[in-house]
Amino acid sequence: MEVVGKEVAGNDMNICFQCGLVCENSVSYCHSCYEQRSESDFRNEQRWRNAESDLQVVEANLQKERSLTQRLEATLASYREMLLQGIHADVTIETGDTDKTPAHRAILASRSPVFKAMFEHELKEKTCAVIRVADVPTPAMRALLLYIYTGDHDTKALQEHGMALLAAAHKYDIPDLKRVCETAVASMVLPFNALETLHQARLYDANWVKKACVECIARNVKQVAFTDELRSLIYRNEDPEAVLEIIQSIASGH
Repeated sequence: MEVVGKEVAGNDMNICFQCGLVCENSVSYCHSCYEQRSESDFRNEQRWRNAESDLQVVEANLQKERSLTQRLEATLASYREMLLQGIHADVTIETGDTDKTPAHRAILASRSPVFKAMFEHELKEKTCAVIRVADVPTPAMRALLLYIYTGDHDTKALQEHGMALLAAAHKYDIPDLKRVCETAVASMVLPFNALETLHQARLYDANWVKKACVECIARNVKQVAFTDELRSLIYRNEDPEAVLEIIQSIASGH
């Protein structure tokens, strides 16, 4: 005979959960035990049934999510292969040092409104198979394209070309990548590079980086006060707003 609640081998009977007697049909309790059950017993059993049903729904949803994740990963892997191999590319990105990277207009346009505008309006880029980008170094452009195609971050490019990649993300209006770059650049702000980084951050509306720079300068004002970078900001009037932010931060004690 099987354990409580399981069907008895060879027949269609169950064993009562409460007394262990064999019950006819597929029921959980014999007639006598069923009659003796309290209202709280019924409520508890209903809660268990509801919980079991909820668990089944959760498991089904998790299975759907796993399936979607697997399909998404497969799609992104295909996109990566298309980028790396230049499969059916219909445009070439040429950076300032004449490095050429085959790409796909549809993918670029789907992720960047700037690329989309290039391909939709009567610009030179629309009729030409080459887009020349003189102001973005090759490693930063490759990292930008990798993110557009797969959503992956090039850690090495973030460390070595973080500001250039931030500038590219700003130029091509890819805000999620820009946020990633801001976090990376802000983490690398030090007294010796804070002024130059602040100046560049202002050019690209990188507010998180600006905040990190101003706070770093305010904390290390003695190290920064006599640098050539600060003289340039003040005497050459290169970025008066940056100087004002620094003074206000120092005055507020931050």
